Amino acid sequence: MSVTGTILLVLLSGEGYWLGGRTATAQFQWNVKQPLDAAPVTWRLACGDASLASGQIVLPSKDRMGKVQLRLPEVRVPTEMRFVYRAAQAGQAKAIAEGAVAVHVYPDTLLASVAERMKAKQLFVCDEAEGLPAALKSRGVQFVHARGEADLQFVCPDVLIVGAERLGKPAADQEKLLNLSAAGTSVLVLRQTQPATLAGYPLARRLLPPKLVWQADHPLARHLRLFETPALGPDGWAIRLPADEPALEIGWWPGESPGRKPLPIDALVVVKALGKGRIVLCQIPLGPWETDPRSQLFLADALDYLASPVVPTLPPSRRPQAVQPAPTPRVPTLDLP
Repeated sequence: MSVTGTILLVLLSGEGYWLGGRTATAQFQWNVKQPLDAAPVTWRLACGDASLASGQIVLPSKDRMGKVQLRLPEVRVPTEMRFVYRAAQAGQAKAIAEGAVAVHVYPDTLLASVAERMKAKQLFVCDEAEGLPAALKSRGVQFVHARGEADLQFVCPDVLIVGAERLGKPAADQEKLLNLSAAGTSVLVLRQTQPATLAGYPLARRLLPPKLVWQADHPLARHLRLFETPALGPDGWAIRLPADEPALEIGWWPGESPGRKPLPIDALVVVKALGKGRIVLCQIPLGPWETDPRSQLFLADALDYLASPVVPTLPPSRRPQAVQPAPTPRVPTLDLP
């Protein structure tokens, strides 16, 4: 949830990333522990000068929360809105706390093109039925629901998605995934915290930096960057890449000092070509598939990328250096009185 406020905490579901036509939640709570009198809180959802929804609740005293559920308007394109609030004690004009929080409302059609683009691909999904399979099914995307390793025997799908926390501690749980990738399957493994290693790389728990570094031009980073590190929690599970490893880091912890010599990298998102296929490791905790537009946008990006041709993954020392633009020549000038 997105948190803002001074004496009043305002928590928005999905960090303020919402789908139009659905219901979103805002919660209010006092930020101080000493007892405060109950106070009415007025709120409204605004877009420009237009007020799209409004209401009022009485915020209880002490530690209890006040909760608002609002029905969002449908939108045709991503639209910036504001959640405006004001708290004042009964009978007093002066506000105790007031402010506005930015919200981002997306059309509920973000996966509309996925079904058509994946028709020619065989997609397998290994996840709980109420998770990603439910979201894909409701949007008409054809896939095979793999409930375990037994469903992956004697098959080599084009794309395989492994849901969050589906891999246990034994390394044997990952052997089938690596074999499928080497045989030509593009595998996406979502956040895992139980294994000691992921695709052969150690997992290490680290405090998240204020900002991650991103391969800005990579298709997987296009919408993953919407998951800002403060909202991801205090720490994350890093994929620890050795120095000069032939794997591409997409989002990673910044290094201590710049330099040309390859160094070990702690990353949250990694891509690696394996044999005829590839494997993508994403350690970012995604929001609910049905209601979080950022997760749906990443899913659309990921499926498009996973269905693309596989290219070798170069180590940092062999990657082409970015071409620096030539300096603009200085044109002599003559000042005339």
